[in-house]
Amino acid sequence: MSATAETITTNTEHMLPIQAVERETGVSKELLRMWERRYHFPTPARDAQGDRIYAQDQISKLRLLRRLIDNGFRPGKIIGLGTEELEDLLRSRYIATLESAPEIEKELITTLKSGDVHQIREYLSHQLIRMGLQSFILDFLQYATTIVGDAWMRGEIEIHEEHLYTEQVQSLIRNAITGLRSSTQPPHIMLTTPPEENHTLGVLMVEAMLRLDNVNAVCFGAIMPVRDIVQAAQRHHMDVVALSFSASYPASKAIEFLEDVRFRLPLAIDIWAGGSALRGTRRTVEGVEIFQDLQSIRRAVQAWRKRQEYRQDRRA
Repeated sequence: MSATAETITTNTEHMLPIQAVERETGVSKELLRMWERRYHFPTPARDAQGDRIYAQDQISKLRLLRRLIDNGFRPGKIIGLGTEELEDLLRSRYIATLESAPEIEKELITTLKSGDVHQIREYLSHQLIRMGLQSFILDFLQYATTIVGDAWMRGEIEIHEEHLYTEQVQSLIRNAITGLRSSTQPPHIMLTTPPEENHTLGVLMVEAMLRLDNVNAVCFGAIMPVRDIVQAAQRHHMDVVALSFSASYPASKAIEFLEDVRFRLPLAIDIWAGGSALRGTRRTVEGVEIFQDLQSIRRAVQAWRKRQEYRQDRRA
């Protein structure tokens, strides 16, 4: 047993063996052991057989490290940073890359205007396979969806081309989600949209990211009235209700809907909201967290878990 590994007797239900960590993060077993010796991270515990097992927070950090290393960073320079610092570094790197790569926009719009469904799907599938699901969502889709929306607003593409893009992306994400392992780890999050909001791409992106982080996220589809949201959240013992509002949904109407949901739901159930309609809004709703990007939702999950641990410690 290495000096950095621990033998534990606490609950290891949500910890993963090294083979699963290699599969989830793309970091090889050999590299994991080398980082453990050289940089003292990760710091696995040991199961009853003495084999390495890894906590979820370390797995999340390993995913970030892999993405940054793929972008040219050296492990020794970044492995000591915290998760939020790594996310900020990745975000700044991503923005710089996009600013220097206008060909991405040209390629995407040209592909959409081809009108060839197979070509569009092959292009998107290639990006997904090349980048992996996490990077595809965080480093490509957030940018690509904005490009497509702006191009439609400028009249560069037709509405049917924008719809085709959305449907192909949603199909790819749904297929990818079915291949992810199921999770029962809290928080238990209900994902949906309000009445008259039939855009589900944002919800699917959130579901995929949360599932990758081993969060029990359940998509209830689109267009749910307040009464149904309240009933479903209570019947299924949800910890969080997460709502998505696209750019076509009026911001003022979104705020009113969130106020109504907050009034009707027990305070023990958190409410999270996001999407283009709320991006940049200065209005807030007491008891509702409004997020500007997917990374913020991931940090909210970590904060929720820390609060639960603190409450459990207080009760103990």
